[in-house]
Amino acid sequence: MSDQIDRDKRIISELNLNKLPFKTSTKNFFSIYEKMYLNIKPLFKFKEDEYALKWCLSTNKRMRVFLIIFEANEEGYEVYKESIASQLSEFSYKTVAQIIDDGMKKGYYLNLAPRTVTSTDKKIRNIRPSEELVVQSINWSIDLIDNLMEFQKKLKKLSEAKNT
Repeated sequence: MSDQIDRDKRIISELNLNKLPFKTSTKNFFSIYEKMYLNIKPLFKFKEDEYALKWCLSTNKRMRVFLIIFEANEEGYEVYKESIASQLSEFSYKTVAQIIDDGMKKGYYLNLAPRTVTSTDKKIRNIRPSEELVVQSINWSIDLIDNLMEFQKKLKKLSEAKNT
């Protein structure tokens, strides 16, 4: 039991509790965290129709490639295999190219012109996420925000109930 208490203390000492949008004591943090975890856990269970996002987030390498492609799409600048590989220097060009090629075969990534930048280099094959992948990613983000807001409402109700 003493080992667990020491472990909990070490964990809590490393947490950024001051970043939470609500106040909590270190004493009751783990009970609040359990409720928070249970509230957001459903977000990590992909629905059947979310296979594109599931594939993109299934490994660290795929996720890192996806984040670069998605950001470039949202910002409107061009991105292509070489530029992605140069941003991920810890991975080989071959690995990055294989992930992109696999994503293109599955229809998750497409060769489309950038949204806002007009490229003059006809050799560059700009990569963008499919509409399906964009929708799944944005909906996941919306669900995350919604779940966190619901959790915050639950915490507020618990706090108000304690104070009455």
